[in-house]
Amino acid sequence: MFISDDLVYIQMHKTGCTHIAALLGKLVEGQLIGKHNAASEGLIRSNRFFISSIRNPWDWYVSLWTYGVGGNGALRDNLTNRRIHDSIRLMRKYPRTGLKAAIREISKPTRQFRELYDNEENVLSFRKWLALILDPSCSRSLGEGYSDTAIKEICGFMSYRYLYLCCQNPRQLRGRNQFAGIKDVREFDIENCYINFFIRQESLEKDFCKALEKVMPLGESTKNQIHSARKVNQSRRPLPVSDYYTEDLIELVGRREKLLIDKFRYLPPEPIR
Repeated sequence: MFISDDLVYIQMHKTGCTHIAALLGKLVEGQLIGKHNAASEGLIRSNRFFISSIRNPWDWYVSLWTYGVGGNGALRDNLTNRRIHDSIRLMRKYPRTGLKAAIREISKPTRQFRELYDNEENVLSFRKWLALILDPSCSRSLGEGYSDTAIKEICGFMSYRYLYLCCQNPRQLRGRNQFAGIKDVREFDIENCYINFFIRQESLEKDFCKALEKVMPLGESTKNQIHSARKVNQSRRPLPVSDYYTEDLIELVGRREKLLIDKFRYLPPEPIR
């Protein structure tokens, strides 16, 4: 999270957030506090302008996977490692809960996930990985509290990360009686999203300039600096997005990430025939 006197930038994973934070660090007097963290209630109540970034969900999942193939990312770490010690520590205070957590960690298919992070060009590995990631029964392996929510049957992992970072009252996502379907999730988003402006990864520099101009004037030299800045932390991708998808997986992402697809009007890739 980047914080200045006038603005706050919330870093949504794999949306160009490292590059955006680096640009802000060069152009705005402020500080970077953590990374993928949400704003506190007190910060939200301030008069700052809130910015975050977003990306086409079909593209986002490919980027998330290729980033993991490179050995990076919290999700890869969660999927390929067993956290037995954490479960044991939990067991000392909450025996039953800790025991359940230990059993889940022992049964986690870490070897299978490691094998699926094999090569950026192996579209079959991506497809198997994506089908698992979007299966609600796999939610505990993903970590980050996703499996404890009432939306895991309704929304995919990207929507969960978005709601957790960009909305107030994230604890309400655990309300079992509050979310019967996508309509309820959409209403939660409308009522709780505190972001004033979203930078689209697909038009990052243009949108970044628009966002910054909400709080400060930008000269042409500064705009040129923004457009010419070298991107950082990019995941390697040798193939176009459409090569990674089948029609069934395009439809699966469309269902699981309907919240974001509808809100930001994203279009699916053309599947390989």
